[in-house]
Amino acid sequence: MTRVFALLFAAAIVCASESARAEGTAKQFLELDAGDDGVALAEAKISSQEEGIRVVNAALPTGSKLYCQPATLVLTGTQLADMVRRAVTADEKLEDTAMSSVLLGVLEKTFPCVSSAH
Repeated sequence: MTRVFALLFAAAIVCASESARAEGTAKQFLELDAGDDGVALAEAKISSQEEGIRVVNAALPTGSKLYCQPATLVLTGTQLADMVRRAVTADEKLEDTAMSSVLLGVLEKTFPCVSSAH
């Protein structure tokens, strides 16, 4: 079962990298978010992406989760955009990366799954 999820996830990553131009890069997202007219659209986009990632993550078996965000924590579009902005500021190479990949990386780094095994 874990192999099936891994294959599905790998396929999703390949599709995401192929569609990076259609989806947009982190730099394009941040430019949209910085404009007065684009803030609402940028927040709606990042919230949608986060929801998709969250749904996939929730479907994974417990030991295979991509990240472990507390169930009671709901992040706003503003918070997600700020997290991405900070990540891109810390690593400029992320500017040209597909937005969903940057967002997933931010979520994985912010909410790592801690194993209880010693």
